[in-house]
Amino acid sequence: MPYFMGIDSGTSGVKAIIMDEAGNVASSGYSECDLVAPRPGWAEQDPEDWWRACREAVREATAKSGLGKEVGGIGFSGQMQGSTLLDREMKPIGNCLLWLDQRSTAETDEINRSADRAYLLGITANMCLNSFWAPKLLWVKKHRPEDYGRIHKVLFTKDYLCYKLTGEITADVSDSSLSFLMDVYKRKWSGEMFEKLGIPREFAPDRLIESCEVAGYLKPDVAEDLGLAAGIPVAAGGGDQPVNGVGTGIVRTGVVGVSIGTSGVVSGCADKPFVDDGDRAMYSMAHSVPGKWYFLGLALSSGGSYKWLRDTVFADRKAEMASKGLDVYDYMSGLAEAVPPGSEGLAFLPYLNGEKTPHCDDAARGVFFGMSFRHGLGAISRSVMEGVTYSLRDTVEIFREFGLDVTEIRASGGGAKSPLWRQMQADIFNANVVTMNMEEGPAAGAAILGAVAAGHFKSVEEGCDALLKIKSVTEPNGKNAAIYDDYYRVFRELYPALKGPFRHQAANVEKYV
Repeated sequence: MPYFMGIDSGTSGVKAIIMDEAGNVASSGYSECDLVAPRPGWAEQDPEDWWRACREAVREATAKSGLGKEVGGIGFSGQMQGSTLLDREMKPIGNCLLWLDQRSTAETDEINRSADRAYLLGITANMCLNSFWAPKLLWVKKHRPEDYGRIHKVLFTKDYLCYKLTGEITADVSDSSLSFLMDVYKRKWSGEMFEKLGIPREFAPDRLIESCEVAGYLKPDVAEDLGLAAGIPVAAGGGDQPVNGVGTGIVRTGVVGVSIGTSGVVSGCADKPFVDDGDRAMYSMAHSVPGKWYFLGLALSSGGSYKWLRDTVFADRKAEMASKGLDVYDYMSGLAEAVPPGSEGLAFLPYLNGEKTPHCDDAARGVFFGMSFRHGLGAISRSVMEGVTYSLRDTVEIFREFGLDVTEIRASGGGAKSPLWRQMQADIFNANVVTMNMEEGPAAGAAILGAVAAGHFKSVEEGCDALLKIKSVTEPNGKNAAIYDDYYRVFRELYPALKGPFRHQAANVEKYV
């Protein structure tokens, strides 16, 4: 029986799974990565930490199953938009500037002012955001000219790991769509954008390929180290969101997904690029499915907000429960479940490190609104879960504005594992929330891409049809949906009221921190 490996390099860590041809996960491995925040609004990681975590995760997966030598193909999923700068020896030049990093706002504004909106949208299908490659590279050029002068290549997270496995320098069309240096319509680099922005074309990999194409073959020394067979094909892979779309079956027009991980994403598939000419940070990209495009709205701190609550308010309880082999998230959910929908007026804005869709504001920050003496830890826990879900509904409403009938949503990530959070999503979105038989999302999608690259499936769609099945359906509660509609209207009023104070407070932080 053939087996395939999916490697998902996320912000929190790297996961590796070994999956059989029927979609059963034989084993998995995981290793955490550290986030570095040198200044408020900055977010970095050491690429060598990714490689360490990748090796540990793969070794764990192969050791658990004993099937490493049976793996016939590898696919990748990776956190998107990070700028990994490499010198001529392919060594990292400092840390990677992550998707969370907000430092290049001024350069982003300059790029968006440099040309007519229709012109930029006609090439990139996006307005420039400070998470993209182009503004980050211009920031490095301005503030760290010595580092800029050393750049030989710039890679996304999973492309760096692919290089370490194969020795090949590649990029795929899904990740590269959010570089602001690619023609998203033609699925190729845009020489015009490189020239216009003054960024050398040679910084980007020469090979820009589809996610399911073979990027290279596993090097013998690496294979021996990881317990795998040498020479097996390694697919280029893609950004974690479109690859998660593969892993949850969002490979045909009209299917919508919601993923709650560190960030939160609402996404869909289309037959042509989705273009929003508003300043709402909607992302449009080539899908990890050849001939398809992917679009999404991004909330920066979704599961990250709940994790922040766990690690601060519930830090002592976390340690206590861990010592007993229990998960503090279950305890938090139990407290939240005892609180009525709407948390008796307590609302949370989950903007702990700025926000993207729909506000596109690096100065926005987290806020608890409506707190009273009645509100305890249960209400705080529930309000964070609800606030995250409200922020994702902002994107669902944009989808509806464009005429998409959102009646079913495929849920993935941490938010899909909690029955309470699934019901909350169904009620707040007023749509059925569906989970699939594969809980691994991006890693499963990566394994499917590896299977296609190895020739086991003729197409990504064929692989999804063969492996994916609906596992559960959570229907909205009509009474709760009406309650949440009322509270959501107030949530929508909060950001506009705080936009000015957010900006003023950010100036104070910049002045005194």
